[in-house]
Amino acid sequence: MPAAPAPSRMRREIEEIPDAVDRVLAAAPEDLRAVAESVERLRPRWVMVAARGTSDHAAVYAQYLIETHLGLPSGLAKPSVTTVYGARLAWRYGLLLAISQSGQSPDIVGVVEAAREGGALTIAVTNEHPSPLAAAAEFSVRCHAGEELAIPATKTYVAELAVVASLVAAIRPDDALERGLAALPAVLRATIGQTDAWLGGDGAELVRALTDGDRALLVSRGYNLATTLELALKLKETCGLFAEAYSTADFAHGPLVLAQAAVPTIGIRPDGPMGALLDETLATVAGRGGLATVIGGPEAARIPGALSLPSLVPEALTPLQFVVPGQLLVEATARARGISPDAPIGLGKVTLTR
Repeated sequence: MPAAPAPSRMRREIEEIPDAVDRVLAAAPEDLRAVAESVERLRPRWVMVAARGTSDHAAVYAQYLIETHLGLPSGLAKPSVTTVYGARLAWRYGLLLAISQSGQSPDIVGVVEAAREGGALTIAVTNEHPSPLAAAAEFSVRCHAGEELAIPATKTYVAELAVVASLVAAIRPDDALERGLAALPAVLRATIGQTDAWLGGDGAELVRALTDGDRALLVSRGYNLATTLELALKLKETCGLFAEAYSTADFAHGPLVLAQAAVPTIGIRPDGPMGALLDETLATVAGRGGLATVIGGPEAARIPGALSLPSLVPEALTPLQFVVPGQLLVEATARARGISPDAPIGLGKVTLTR
């Protein structure tokens, strides 16, 4: 009997996610104390987040968390405004949060340098120390993910989210957020096992549909908009699929016509009001003959074929949990399509933009 193929690097790095989050949480009191104190002293009026690629999706998550838990308006920085157009912005009284796994992209470094010179408090979140980004910011916080060898970012992405959530909890203590963070490593370990069982059962139909097709749609809203954006990117870069992500609020304004029988739709469904809104969208997709599959919390158990994950974390932390089944789905789909999930053709681990 032939030996089973060795697991991909991507798979092994997904399995390392719980330990990476454990390290983030263990280091948080020391890593974040001075940062949180500086934010409290400054009392910024707004927050801008600078990022590229996968880290852009961590930035979207950061926006939701900053606005809901800190009450500060936020936005995504446009690096070319600084690095290409040379515009000088009124940075004073603000906070710039820069997120980059490698900490090397010149445009993100340039924004941090300009913001710091302009009087903003600057914080870098990066997995690489030392790095140009870590040196440019006033404060730098490590992701503690360890070396990531597969080109698709998995553990570094979740570690970024964990750092952002830990930072928000340090700035504005919140019992539910702190309890959820403490529970996360165990929740993530259980999630990997539950996802493997689902992929070998009901989830196999979705893998077949993604393997045989060339397009996919992903929908959610709120905190998990970041999850859909990240998984759409992973399906593109790892599987060669034209995958698009939408907020359900925007999906109804035109992109709904893309929901067809040959286009699988993946819904990321938190429990509660956001989940109910997602149900309305998925019912419309099903009415158009589309295959709609859900990854979600306990309420998803009533949806045929869904991956229903017992949730021990608040909705604000579900993006750290729900992205993991999606990463495993992407890895399984790449292998089924005969593609190495570790080294998609034409991509490198670090991308430098100016």
